[in-house]
This record gives sequence, structure tokens and C-alpha cells, in this order.
Amino acid sequence: MKNTGLFVFLFSLCLCTTSCVDDEADFSGGGNIDVEMPAEPDPDATIDEKVFDVINLDYPGLEKVKTAFEAGDKYTALVKLLDYYRTRVDVVNRNVNLFNPTITEADQKIADYALDYKFYVKGFADKDGTPYSFKGKDGQLINWELEVEGVTDQEFRYQRHRHQWMLPQAKAYAVSKDERYIESWKTVYQDWLKTYPYEDGTKFPPEGGSENDKDYQWKGLQVAERVISQIDIMAYFIQSKNFTPEWLSTFLAAFAKHVECMRINYYQSGNILLTQAQAVTMAGILMPEFKNAEIWANEGAAKMTEQIGAQFNDDGVQIELDPSYHISAISDAYEAYLTAEDNNKENLFSPTYLAQLETPAKFTMDITYPNFSIEDFNDTRSSTWSKSVLQKNFRKYVAMFPNNTDFQYMASGKGMAPDYLMASYPTSGYYVLRSGWEETDAMLILKNNNDPRKSWHCQSDNGTFGLYYNGHNFFPDAGVYAYSGGSRTTYAQTKMHNTLTVQSKNLLDSERKGQQLLFTEKDGVQIVVTQNDGVYDGGNSDNIPLKYRRSVFHDIENRLFVIVDEADGEDTFKANTNLNFHLCPDAIVDINNYNEGESFKAYTEFPGSNIIIRSFFDKTENIELPKKEDQCKIQNSNTSNNIGVASARKGYSMTNKPKTAGNLVRFISVIYYNDGDVKDTPIEAKFVTDEITTLPTSTTVEVKVNNVSHSYTYDLSNN
Repeated sequence: MKNTGLFVFLFSLCLCTTSCVDDEADFSGGGNIDVEMPAEPDPDATIDEKVFDVINLDYPGLEKVKTAFEAGDKYTALVKLLDYYRTRVDVVNRNVNLFNPTITEADQKIADYALDYKFYVKGFADKDGTPYSFKGKDGQLINWELEVEGVTDQEFRYQRHRHQWMLPQAKAYAVSKDERYIESWKTVYQDWLKTYPYEDGTKFPPEGGSENDKDYQWKGLQVAERVISQIDIMAYFIQSKNFTPEWLSTFLAAFAKHVECMRINYYQSGNILLTQAQAVTMAGILMPEFKNAEIWANEGAAKMTEQIGAQFNDDGVQIELDPSYHISAISDAYEAYLTAEDNNKENLFSPTYLAQLETPAKFTMDITYPNFSIEDFNDTRSSTWSKSVLQKNFRKYVAMFPNNTDFQYMASGKGMAPDYLMASYPTSGYYVLRSGWEETDAMLILKNNNDPRKSWHCQSDNGTFGLYYNGHNFFPDAGVYAYSGGSRTTYAQTKMHNTLTVQSKNLLDSERKGQQLLFTEKDGVQIVVTQNDGVYDGGNSDNIPLKYRRSVFHDIENRLFVIVDEADGEDTFKANTNLNFHLCPDAIVDINNYNEGESFKAYTEFPGSNIIIRSFFDKTENIELPKKEDQCKIQNSNTSNNIGVASARKGYSMTNKPKTAGNLVRFISVIYYNDGDVKDTPIEAKFVTDEITTLPTSTTVEVKVNNVSHSYTYDLSNN
């Protein structure tokens, strides 16, 4: 039978809402749905009869399906079920636009590459940006275990099983009605199901799942992302003549298997658990015809509600301390709520569900640089967080919290900017100092994480910072080049960050114990004092305990950041202590201006805004300066804003050590930011506090810039 114009109206109601997630298309215009329903069974296809075990034949609208099934005519039952899915009007999926489908240029390329078995795996492609070919050899249709020379990151193995090219193919079909896309999808997905069968009820040890061993195809984000995308894929493809009753049985049976697999293999905590709960919730709401749909919706929503309380520290930062996963967690929580609301099931969530997300949303705002970029702290991969993506998230926050004018400003750039310039997240260890909210302003983020969970996504770089001024990121974080292997180890090293190390060793993961000692503003100067009482990895020798205090003074009027570093190893401390700075790729490190007991300078020469940094030793009798050639070294390193992407940084490392055990090591670093040429700016700095051997209650430094003196003091006596 042939179904035509009726579907234009029905499906504009059924699976369309006010926006399309990727393309933000509106629903003006029209669509034309022209469907060929197969009259006879496909002789080459088989019915997966398990579909009748998972579908609730008593669900409203499935009366004809039930009648045919009870009469023993399973094929007709599937025809009626397919007809039902093509015409149902009581489910709203805001992610799908059938009335006026659109596709981005990037998604169109992904869809076309996949026709030739070149499957898009996020973050992995050849040097020309072409996805790697998974075409099999010697009778093998697809080489699912493809290995590419030089690509060792475990994410390449994991993410191929998230099937990230299939939704773009579905969108391409919706726009073009080209049957090649659904034929490709069916062939590939069927081959995947045969290659990686899952036996119902299989629970993977250890409890809570692990992706680092066999069966990772059915664990963690792999399953969750497939479930979420498959709901949309089905909606886009369902009108095709190639979406046969037989294929419907295969697809639905596999879908139920996916959801049930997740339910018995939930992770115990973290961002993956939240996404698993989101997938189960979405499945229950958007696929209500399944026998367990109500269980899915209730269980998923309850777990999401529970996780909103557990996923964020009391200061609002996601427990893995990674900005990328923080933003995603808010988005996952909100998208599930919107889906429930669209389908009149918002009562699945508590009345306070959304309210708990306001402080996390504020953290996202506070760590966003004025040009709408974010720092590459931990595993952030900032290239994925473009201005348009960030503002899209801020628009979500406006919808969630319409009375919050700060979010309105961030979403549109209009209206009143937030009325504060400092932000502190002391439980998690993030501190923000600004001169303003305009793109021309300056902003520093100090990172001194408190991480009792030893989060895998958090790097041991306490004391590091990022600094933005007038369109430039002057001290980019090392980022993450890989999720596994030697490259990850290299980028995660403590010395790869803008912080202090002992003998260039790493701060142990268990020793991320950041504390806030002072956070205040006095006489126009913003002050933050943090400390980490940690242990550095001694390798084959003894580990090295160190109390490391970093104080930052931001003098807005004089365009200065003054950084004071003090380290106390108590009785056991007599080791080389290194101060590391890594500037942007175009920075210049000037070794010709080296003076005994001081550092050489580093600066930039951009057409507009620039910075210069000078660092100074504490000149006391208690400090032993190494040989001149070892005191200050050029330190070239890399930064990575995505998996496998690197660019060179320029920087330097300074070294000194206590002359006798137990003495204090101190440094002063002065950063002057301004427009135009700053490279010859005269800068001096010294400690004026009495000579001390342990971490003091108060420290004062005197800084002279452009022959003008300034004094900066922190005092902890009242804290």
C-alpha cells in the first residue's frame, strides 16, 4: 500500500518540535513523505521474533498488531507495527525535524564517506581529515578491529562502537530520500550486531563496568550513545521502503537489548553513569511501546535526580573537575528533563531538579574567557567548545533560569554584564580574577584542585593557571593529546604546566589536595592565596613531600598579575625546585637579558595586546643557586586542544634549592599586560618580608614596573 499526503501533517506533529539540536532549523516550509509499504515478506530477510517479547501489545494504538499476532500472523503484525511507528502522534522528539529536515555540510560529508566504509570516529582521521576506511579484506565486509599505524589511543577503539556516522546518514536520507544511506546503515549495523553479539543478561565484571578490557563494545558510553542516537535514527529512516517489517523486528529487539544491557551494567559514578541514566530515561519516554518503558523512564529519571546531587561538589563543579565533562553533565541533565516535559512526564523529576543546576551553570560562565573560549585544563579539548557551542549552552541556561540576567548576557552579549570580577570554587579548586567581562579585558584562572576521588580526567598540576587578555590566551594549558599511552603521560606531567615542581617530578595523583587560604579584594587589588600540601613522585628514590603556596595579586589599574611562589619541605627538603612557565606558540624567550640570580624575560609581539613576564629568585643566604647554565632554561613544550592535535609552546624553567635542609624556596613572577610594545618594559621585584625558613603568615613583595613601585601583601593571620 502507498501512504502519501496524510503523513505531512501527522509527522509534523509526531516527531518535530521548535528546533533541531544540530542545525537549529525552524519548522517553516514543508515536507513530502512518500512511502512504499512492502506487500509481501522479503524472502531474504528473517523476523526476529524476540520483538514480540519486548513490545507491549496492549499499548494504545497497537490493537491491530496484537490481533495479527494472536492470529499467528507475525509478518502482518510487524507490518501493522511499522505502520504504527510511521503514524504515531503521541510522542515528541525535539531532536528530530521531519517537517523541514536539514543537514550541515560536515554531517553530509560524514554520511557520504560512510557509503564507502569510511566511518567517522570523533577525533580521528588521516592528515587530510578523511575518516579511516574500515572496509574489510578477504571476504570480510568490515574490519571492525582496524588498527592504524601511529594511532594507539584507546579512544579510537572505543568510539568506533558509538556509531557516530549513522545519525548523519539518517539526516542525509531525510533531506535527499536517497535510499543508499539506509541501505548502508542496515548493512553496517547488521554486520556489527553479528560481529559483537550480546547475550541477554550478561553482566560485565567488575561491578560498574570497565572499558579497558574485552567486551568494551557493550560497555559505558558506547551503549549509551548508541541508544540515544538510535531513537533519532529510526525517526529519520522510518519512512523508507527499505525500513522493512523484518528490519523493524531486528532493530527493536536490538534496541531493547541495548537498554537492558545498560541497566545491569551501570557505572558506579562519574560522567558515564549520568549519560547511561540519560539514555535509559530517553528510551523510556520516547519509546513507550516497550514492555519495560515505564521502568526505564522511572529508573533513569530517579538515577539522574540522584546523580545531580552526587555529580557536583557543593561549590557546583562536576566531580571529575574537567570543564568539558562539567558542561556536558549539565546538558545531559537538561535534555532529559526537556524530553520529559515535551511528553508531559516532567513529574518524573523532582521540583528542585533544575534548580540544582544553576550553580554548575554559573561555573561554566565564570571559566569562559571573554572571547568565548575555554582553557584546556585536564581533558577539556577546547576546540570542541567553540563560541557558537558555548553560547548555545548559555541559551539553555537562560531557558532554565529566565530570571538570571548574567546568563542572558552570556547568551547574547547584550544587557548588563555580571556585577562581580572574582569567583571562587574552593571545594574543587578553581579561582577566577578578571578586569571585566568585555573581550578586551584580562582574566586569569588559577587551578588548585582538591581531588580526593583521584579523578582520571584530572591532571596533577596544582597551582597552574591560564591567562587571557584582549583576544589572546597567553599561557595555554598542556591539554590532552591522547586518552592513553605515552603521549597522555607526557602531556599530563606536572612540569608541562605553569606551576612549581621538585626535581621536575610529578605531583602524585593522590596528592591533589588544594586549599584556599585567602580570597579577597583590597584597595583595587584582587588577591587569592592557595596551598597544596602534597608529595612528588621520587621514582626509584624516596617521594618528596612539599607544602606549596601560590599567591596571585591582580592589580587592575596597573595591569599587573604578580605571582608569589613559596615552597617548604620541612626537615627533609633540600632538593632542586623548578618554576615552570609555558607561553603561547608565538612568545619570545629572551636569553640575552639574563642576569645572575634572575630569569631572562619572555614576551609577545602581537599587533595589538601583549604581555611580558619576568621571574625573580629570592636572594637570601639560605638559597643555593645552581650553576648559571642550570638556573634558567628555555623550556619548549606542546599544547593540545584536542585528541592528536599539538602546537608548540615557548617557555622557561627556573631552578634553585635550599642551601640547608628545611629552608624556604621563594620566587616572584610579574606579568604586565598592555596594548602595543611591552618587550622593553623595565620590571623589578623583591621580597621585603624578613628572611624566613618556613611558610609565613604574611608575605610582602615590592614590584617596580616602568619605574613605578607597588607593594603587595597577603596576611593570613585573620583566617
